[in-house]
Amino acid sequence: MAVTDICEVIAAVLHPHLAPAAAGVHPLATMPTSGDSADDAATATPDSADDGMPDAYTTIHAAQRAEWTRIVGELRAVREWGEDPLLTALDAARRRRDQIDEDIRLLITLGREYITPRPYDYATLARVSGLTQYLVRRAYSTDDIDCIRHVTGLTPRSADLQAPIAT
Repeated sequence: MAVTDICEVIAAVLHPHLAPAAAGVHPLATMPTSGDSADDAATATPDSADDGMPDAYTTIHAAQRAEWTRIVGELRAVREWGEDPLLTALDAARRRRDQIDEDIRLLITLGREYITPRPYDYATLARVSGLTQYLVRRAYSTDDIDCIRHVTGLTPRSADLQAPIAT
């Protein structure tokens, strides 16, 4: 059965591993059978849905059903508030991407400015981060160095190099 509710379609696209078969997505074996709907899956008791299944499977199955229901419910609430659920999901994905970009930038800063006695080389950081060496060299600023200093209390390696030598 194909689903026409945009909220279920968005949830299926973003979380195919949680999508019940009723959403038209071929789910993992841990999802409800094609006769179950997302709402039926959320209200079914673990015993009725998974007769004869091990307790761990039942627990995981119930958690996946609950997560699917939560995600679809949030998207439906967005729609009820008069917002577009697709644009809202796209905006949320962009914010997650921006957070990941910031995490990568701060980790590069840590690897270059705070690891002693030698920083990670540009080639290694570029390979692991998926960036070019040029982008790794330009990835962070003094604001990022100050952020790590503030959060960790560590002193950047460059400050150690610039400190006057006591005589």
